[in-house]
Amino acid sequence: MNDVSCPYGEEDMLAIVRAEMERSVGFENDERLRSDRLRALDYYKGDMRGDIPALPNRSRAVSNDVADAVETILPDLMEIFTAGGDVAAFVPNKPGDEDAARQETDYLNHVIFQDNPGFLNLMTGFKDGLLLKTCLFEFGWKSDYADEDFTGKTLPELIAASQSGQVLNVKAEAPDPDYPNAQQTYSFSVRSDCSGAEYWPVPPDDFSVSPDTVRLAEASYCCVRSRARVQDLIAEGFDEALVAGLESYAGTDQDMQRARDHAGEHQREGAGEGAGSDLLRQVEIRKHYLRLKEKSGDAFQIWRVVTNADATTLIELRRESRIPFAGGSPYVVAHRFYGLSLAEQLFETQRIKSVLMRSLLDSSYFALNQRYEVAMDQANDYTISDLLRNEPAVPVRSKSGNAVRPLSAGGLGFDAYQALEYFSTVGEQRTGVVRNAQGLNPDTLHDTAKGAMMLMQAAQRRVRMIARVLAETCVKELYLGLHALIREHAEAARVARLNGNWIAIDPTSWGERNAMTIEVGLGAAGRDQDLAAMTQLAQVMTMIVGQQGGAAGPIVTLNNAYNAAIDLAKALGRRQPERYFTNPAGVPVQPPDGNGAAANPLAAMAQAQAAQSAAAVNAQAQVAARGQDIEAGVALRKAQADAALKKYAIDQKAKTELMTAAIKAGV
Repeated sequence: MNDVSCPYGEEDMLAIVRAEMERSVGFENDERLRSDRLRALDYYKGDMRGDIPALPNRSRAVSNDVADAVETILPDLMEIFTAGGDVAAFVPNKPGDEDAARQETDYLNHVIFQDNPGFLNLMTGFKDGLLLKTCLFEFGWKSDYADEDFTGKTLPELIAASQSGQVLNVKAEAPDPDYPNAQQTYSFSVRSDCSGAEYWPVPPDDFSVSPDTVRLAEASYCCVRSRARVQDLIAEGFDEALVAGLESYAGTDQDMQRARDHAGEHQREGAGEGAGSDLLRQVEIRKHYLRLKEKSGDAFQIWRVVTNADATTLIELRRESRIPFAGGSPYVVAHRFYGLSLAEQLFETQRIKSVLMRSLLDSSYFALNQRYEVAMDQANDYTISDLLRNEPAVPVRSKSGNAVRPLSAGGLGFDAYQALEYFSTVGEQRTGVVRNAQGLNPDTLHDTAKGAMMLMQAAQRRVRMIARVLAETCVKELYLGLHALIREHAEAARVARLNGNWIAIDPTSWGERNAMTIEVGLGAAGRDQDLAAMTQLAQVMTMIVGQQGGAAGPIVTLNNAYNAAIDLAKALGRRQPERYFTNPAGVPVQPPDGNGAAANPLAAMAQAQAAQSAAAVNAQAQVAARGQDIEAGVALRKAQADAALKKYAIDQKAKTELMTAAIKAGV
């Protein structure tokens, strides 16, 4: 449905969209961006035919530096964002807002990782960023309702069902003639509200943005394209007649689609076209987002314009409160939206190492299969065939011993293995993905401990830098966008399980938030170091507590000890450390006795130990006495039960005799 309040006419809006789309960076508009992405996908698959064509009968070996680097750094990134604490947390807006900010952060984590496939979404987005320059997410509100039908329910059951959702189509069922006194039953439907915020990764090659964009939330123009089926667009609420009239998707950029394929998904594109239902046709639509100044006033308004592929048909026009995208690059280029990918840092390294590997293998092939010169005047009918049979113990027959002469072949002239190691080191320096930081490298055993630690720390800093950039761009904007979306569309409170507790969340009472703190975890490589540091800190605190005679200060207090225990539990990977330690702030303080024993921590501790020992002795005596009491009680209850059983038998015998006498008298 189009927004009739738009100050621009339909043709004017389409003209603006076409002009912005032509000058935007993305899709097929920028040949360099497109070629870098195609090369990254090909290199990731080990397909280097475009840059290094293999000669006939020569080695086709390829060095997989791009794939190795991406698959090496991706697990550490995923652990940083999913296995630790909060990567992003809302900042309180005012005093007393701390609990609300914490609860909203926990709920956003629930939405991102529980209501949505958070792990897969983040992994897909990060992998796109590492390979194709841009990590992109789109978010929106999904209005969805689920109806469940019930029959044969009584009135109390109907009332109970109304508490779990909206009750619809209530009908009294006809009574069963076989059971005329049965309760009245009803049939009805219960509609549950399944609406919520959702987000999904966007393929970078299906996105375009104005060239002056630095931050997506402030972009003047951006566009995303999709290739949906007709029935799916109709289900989303688009006009059925407009959607049915769109042209079928013809494959505008088959090279990019095939480069992504690993199973030939687009090898038979267009096969069977025209057959089957029209609802299953694939059509291309583009969603444009324009930030335009109002004709009257200084305010800007964001417009969502949905068109066909060439922006000649307007499908939908409506206002939006924000740009629904969050994106960034692993390596930032100052004052630009598009940065650099991890893959393009290794293009040259992978080319050089592939050439070196092929040279090394070809040299080995020629050494084992040496070329020969044959003097035909000295050869017989068997010389050539025998020479082609390069097998052990197979003779080469000739007229004389001078028919075959080996040709001298030039060697490489350098150590190929050392060259490969050198360029591997060059790739590690460019990306920060080093072997020493990802596992036990055999060469590290021969290095000094300090040198190996320095290499690992340098690599961790590079990886954490990439994680911090992605957190500040993609993840932060995603949190803020989802928070605003939930606050805008939620209509009622919702019960969610946060930190092990069921809590009622009411987004309608939320305030606007635009500030977040980003804290990037250490990941797998630095967890042991963090744990070791926390252990040393705990030892220092223990020593101070012993010297000051307790945890009453002045250097270390109970609150300090509690915070250290919580941080240590988090370093150990415990998601709910509150289960193991109790906050001393919530424990009532015991008043000192008249002798002032509580004022002296050591005396209080000694008294507590003495009281504990006395309590243990008293408990043992009570257990022994209780055992004797239990034995006596068992004997007493047994005697009482026997007496009661005998009395019951006598009474039953007397009743039986009376009934027998009465029956005989009646007869």
